Amino acid sequence: MSSKKMQLFLLPFAGGNAKSFHRLTELLDDSIEVIGVEYAGRQSRRKEAYITEYGDFLKDASDYVNARRSSLPFSVLGYSLGSVLAFDLITEKMLYGKPEHCFICARGDLKNESISQKYHELSDEEFIQKMTALGGFDRRILDNRRFLDIYMEPVRMDYKVWSQYRYIESGCRIPCDTTVMYSPKDPLSAGAGEWRKLVSGSIDFYELGKNHFFLNQHYKEMADIINSHLLKDTGSRSYGTKL
Repeated sequence: MSSKKMQLFLLPFAGGNAKSFHRLTELLDDSIEVIGVEYAGRQSRRKEAYITEYGDFLKDASDYVNARRSSLPFSVLGYSLGSVLAFDLITEKMLYGKPEHCFICARGDLKNESISQKYHELSDEEFIQKMTALGGFDRRILDNRRFLDIYMEPVRMDYKVWSQYRYIESGCRIPCDTTVMYSPKDPLSAGAGEWRKLVSGSIDFYELGKNHFFLNQHYKEMADIINSHLLKDTGSRSYGTKL
C-alpha cells in the first residue's frame, strides 16, 4: 500500500526541466509524491520539438499533468513561467480535479505586461547579461561557450512563448489556498501583491532571497514552507519573511 498522501506537480521556469527542483524535492516530506513537469524538447522529451505557441504549450502541460494524476489529492507549484501556466491551468479548469493548494513562485503581477516579455528580442550577449543578473547562470556555464549555447536554447525558446502571454480579465480566480514566494529584489516579481486579486481562497506571502532564482539558495526554506502547508503543520518555525 502506498504511503503517499498527496501529489505535487512542479512547473519549471523558462528553460527549466523536471530536474530543476532536485535540491528542493529531496527535502520534501516522503508522503508527497513529487512530479516535475517536463516540457517538450528537454531531458526525457529531448527528441520532441520545442513548442513555440503559448496555447499549445499550456495544453501540453495539462496533458502531462493529467496523464500522471492519480486518485490522490494534488497541489501545484509554478516557478516564474510555471506560475503563469499554473494560473491558467487551474482557472481554465484544464486539470483533472481541484488542487488542494497552489504555490506561486518568482512571478509578479499578471495583469500588466512584464519587461521580461521583451527579452527574446535581445542579442545573445544582452540576453546572457539579463539571465546572469536574475541569478540564472553560474560561472561554470558562462565559462563554457559550447555548453552555454546548448543551455540557452530552451531558455530562449520559452521566453518566446512567454512573450505571447496576455492576461485576459475573466473573473476567474484560483479557487484553493495559495502561497506566493518571491524576492522583493527581483524585477520580475514586481506587483506580487496583486495575486490577492487572483485568488479566492486564502493567500499568504513569503519573501525569500535576493534575486529571481532564489530557488538555488533557499530551497531548504521553500521545502519547509511547502511541507508546512501540505502537511497542515501550523508550527512556529521561521521559513522566511512571511507577510
